[in-house]
Amino acid sequence: MKCSDISLQKVLDLAVSEGFLTFNASKTGIEHSKGFLFSEENSSFLKSFKNKDLAVDLGTGGGLPGLVLSIFTDCFWLLTDRGDRRCAFLKKAVFELGLDARVEVVKCSVEELSNSKYREKAKLVTARSFGPPAITAECAAPLLRKDGLFIVSEPPPDNLSENEDRWPSEGLSILGLKQKEQWHTGSAGYRAFNLDIKCPEIYPRRFSKIVKRPVF
Repeated sequence: MKCSDISLQKVLDLAVSEGFLTFNASKTGIEHSKGFLFSEENSSFLKSFKNKDLAVDLGTGGGLPGLVLSIFTDCFWLLTDRGDRRCAFLKKAVFELGLDARVEVVKCSVEELSNSKYREKAKLVTARSFGPPAITAECAAPLLRKDGLFIVSEPPPDNLSENEDRWPSEGLSILGLKQKEQWHTGSAGYRAFNLDIKCPEIYPRRFSKIVKRPVF
């Protein structure tokens, strides 16, 4: 294990003691987070990544995957969460890991972020256990720029078709999204989407409406 991995693992273990991660999530957190980007399916995307690019992690919580990925990429990261304690924890971790020059922790609701100056600015948007697919997609799509990628990790399916049903193409198209790739690292599954068309200006709606009337 590299020094950066050891430092990260200490942060993730602390997140467990703070109640922000489960023990299993901490134990597999580094490997699982790397699976978002470092796969054969994303090799061309990684080559196109520039230092000036923006990446946004939705609901970072105890650090997964955004804090981990910020170690292994050179771009600027926004780690988002609406909880005071989680944001304080993340800010301390960012400082102690020496990432404060290019990683910012933002306390906000994601739908607010999607209607801010960061709308259509993200090259990459990531989400792990953020919420149901429709909610996650509606928060993520407005942040993506034209050549951006939205990547989620998938829960283990009870059957082969279950995860397919979670992301209907008709529903995704409402938000301008289209599935690009899906892959499995052997321990976790992932799915990536890009913009087929620009996300309509009416999205994201207020969070209460997103939850009450999801787009799919």
